[in-house]
Amino acid sequence: MSVINYNYAANAAANVINRNEKLMDRTMAKLSSGLNIGVGHNQPGALGTYTTVKAEGTTARTGLASINSALARMKMVESVAMSMQGMLTRLQELAVAASDASINTADRYALDAEFGGIITEWMRLAADTKYNNVPVMFGTDQTIFTGGTAITIAMDDFRIDAGAANGIGIATGQISVGAANSAGADADSSAMSDTVVGAAIIVPATLQETLITAATAALSVAKLARIIPTFSGAVGRVGGLISRLEYASEAQAGKAVAVEAAASVIGDTDYAVQTAQLASAQVISQAATAILAQANARSSTVLTLLK
Repeated sequence: MSVINYNYAANAAANVINRNEKLMDRTMAKLSSGLNIGVGHNQPGALGTYTTVKAEGTTARTGLASINSALARMKMVESVAMSMQGMLTRLQELAVAASDASINTADRYALDAEFGGIITEWMRLAADTKYNNVPVMFGTDQTIFTGGTAITIAMDDFRIDAGAANGIGIATGQISVGAANSAGADADSSAMSDTVVGAAIIVPATLQETLITAATAALSVAKLARIIPTFSGAVGRVGGLISRLEYASEAQAGKAVAVEAAASVIGDTDYAVQTAQLASAQVISQAATAILAQANARSSTVLTLLK
């Protein structure tokens, strides 16, 4: 039917062009941003899910960083504790040698000097071993953020002069602080003392924990016999904690990858699909434009009837 007041074909073609323009706008926005959900109207039903899952992925990555940081701290503790284990062996060797009453005074002073030097170095290592400027050998428990249930690690105090009721939380297992000249009500359960005794009292200057006589050396031997296996157990616990954190790190990394992959499926642009849609929309738009031109030409046909 030839009419002049309304051109159905032209309006239908114009509607197709408008729809394709909107489709191409959304498709090009997705292609340029790499995001399938750039704004709410692109995928209104998936926006909330994508936002939540993406946040979970970020949290998982943050938790993984916390676990790996704690793992680095624990490996530092293990390394220094192993050095301290070697020091204990040498302390025991010196104490056993000094407990021989036949040793002359000069040799005993030499043994005591090394003995005291090792204890002093032990305490320096304990104080100077820090992670992020925080001492890690003082027995401060750690709470590790994972994004879910926190991991709590009970740390032992690795200072040689540490003491606590029942030896709980003390790497040396001691239940009381060191006493002067290795003495005490229960010398073998007292920690090593690093308190300096002045030269006016004992020549040369020494520590309270001293090998200056065969008797005090024998008390140190008794202490060390108790400390060494307990300390080895503390080092073993550190190794167990490291193993736990390694498993936690592996699991957390897998969780982070899985959640990030889920967020990608929901929110990232599938370039194969979107480029195909863009190409299709462009072809349809070009065809609709051609049809619109032909539909608009119909009016000239009507005018020929009036001639």
